[in-house]
Amino acid sequence: ATGFAYASTDNPPRPSILTIAVSDMETAYNNASQRTTTRGFNLGGGSIGGMTLTPGVYTFFTAIRINADVTFSGGADDVFILQ
Repeated sequence: ATGFAYASTDNPPRPSILTIAVSDMETAYNNASQRTTTRGFNLGGGSIGGMTLTPGVYTFFTAIRINADVTFSGGADDVFILQ
């Protein structure tokens, strides 16, 4: 994975970058919360370790347990949502 991590304690502080990140997070959350389930409910009873997931919306009404690697199989533009 690539990217950067920013914190309010950075020196020098980067409040504008953090503001953008929080705004992007809110946009993503609001978008995801409006999507309907496409891959079923409570996959694996919540235990998804060792599974390969394809693009879609996975909805859980139980705790999600990941006790082994999970593989997300799709393209660069595919969307995976676990809610």
